[in-house]
Amino acid sequence: ILTVNDNPRSLQPGENPDNLIVHDRDILILVNELKASGAEAIAVNEERITAMSEIRCAGTQILVNTNRISPPFVIKAIGNPDQLESGMNIRGGWLETMSIIGYQTRLQKADDIELPAYNGRIKFAYLKPLKLNKKAE
Repeated sequence: ILTVNDNPRSLQPGENPDNLIVHDRDILILVNELKASGAEAIAVNEERITAMSEIRCAGTQILVNTNRISPPFVIKAIGNPDQLESGMNIRGGWLETMSIIGYQTRLQKADDIELPAYNGRIKFAYLKPLKLNKKAE
């Protein structure tokens, strides 16, 4: 379970407030690093990630599966806990970078994690179901 939150530091005069908040690209990079570390299933703030999921900016919030999510961002992943932890703690990885910059981050192992099922619509533009010939069965 990975939790990330905005940088709690006070904004200095003339400083860009975008430098203190978690962005969609941060979440996307963390999700991709979890996938690269062997995650078999992932959810961000209870939004299940699928091959068709999008993680993108929507004003001051982030959209995942067209649903708005806000900090703190809780990313849950199912996979080998040691491998996932190792992958996320890799030197020079995005989690380390976010921590150095001052974002609030927490990574914890859990023995039992439940992820929600994907509940959005799946739209296919080109895929069509195949009608099987009864003799072919």
